[in-house]
Amino acid sequence: MGLLFLMPSVTIRTTTKKTVKSVVGGQERVDVVSRCLLNLYRWQKRINDELSLVLYLSHPEELSVIHIPISSIKSNLKDELDSIEEFLDILSNPRIFDLNIEKISFGDLLKKLASDTTFFYFTPEGTPLEEYTVDFDKKKSVCFVLGSQYDLTKEQEEPLYNLGAFPISLGKRNYLASHVITISCYHILKKQSASNKPIFGR
Repeated sequence: MGLLFLMPSVTIRTTTKKTVKSVVGGQERVDVVSRCLLNLYRWQKRINDELSLVLYLSHPEELSVIHIPISSIKSNLKDELDSIEEFLDILSNPRIFDLNIEKISFGDLLKKLASDTTFFYFTPEGTPLEEYTVDFDKKKSVCFVLGSQYDLTKEQEEPLYNLGAFPISLGKRNYLASHVITISCYHILKKQSASNKPIFGR
């Protein structure tokens, strides 16, 4: 059990050569994911739930997923450069981290997760996050679904809603994916502090 952040990326490839310099320069927007990884790493030390980044590579020649539990990161990520280097290592050799990149369609990934996961989808039309109240099933993980530099496509949204995803919102303003993670984790931390226990269970 735990808290997952599922993010599709249409740009990131596993087969292309990337360097820190090219990534900082925006190659495949790996920098977007690296900032998300860094934020989750920092929040893992404060939140009483296991955090994970579930990155779906939606490029037509990829169509695969890598599930990164933050606890699998053994390096000390002090800044964005550390996070970029760590993520490049994960992409190039996931087995070192006891991870793997699995070929799977987005719809099948959602179905696979759905048996023990409740989905919450960030969309401007959703219920404001701070107003959302629900009795969480402690036997299930919670998965926040968000876009990276692009919104989800209608083809991705359809199976998500078919599986009962709850639409939630941070308002009409557009935020970076890493900022969505920060706001979400802050909201969770406040609720944990009020209840003195994990919100979503393990």
